[in-house]
Amino acid sequence: MSLIHLHMTVNAKIDPKFLELPREKAQEFVHDLMRITDMKPLGPLNWSDAVDLDFPGQSFVQMITTSHCSLHFFADTNEIYFDLYSCKQYDHERVVGLLDKYFGIKEFHGILYNRAKNGSPKVQKIGTQEMTMKIH
Repeated sequence: MSLIHLHMTVNAKIDPKFLELPREKAQEFVHDLMRITDMKPLGPLNWSDAVDLDFPGQSFVQMITTSHCSLHFFADTNEIYFDLYSCKQYDHERVVGLLDKYFGIKEFHGILYNRAKNGSPKVQKIGTQEMTMKIH
């Protein structure tokens, strides 16, 4: 098996009705993410409530056998910032669909970055109008 080195970042405005990301909901999201990407967690979920009250919300990092994922939720601006880095191929559209299912994406943009072990890195912007329409 060759290593892929695929890194996806998503910045999204989400449904204003989404008020918090408790540990249980974060764990449920990670479980579904592992299922749709065929990945496995490597250790427990590292979840935290915001300590800085200027930026209320929650964050998590989950180490996975192929690397990691993280998500930061900012309650005051209804935004999420998500990263998924893996040495294994995954379908980024399914991942965006899962983010939409859990958070109600209103608009988003991001990057899919293939670090390409043997060759030039490839960068693809995601979150075009066509893609936004596909997830709803």
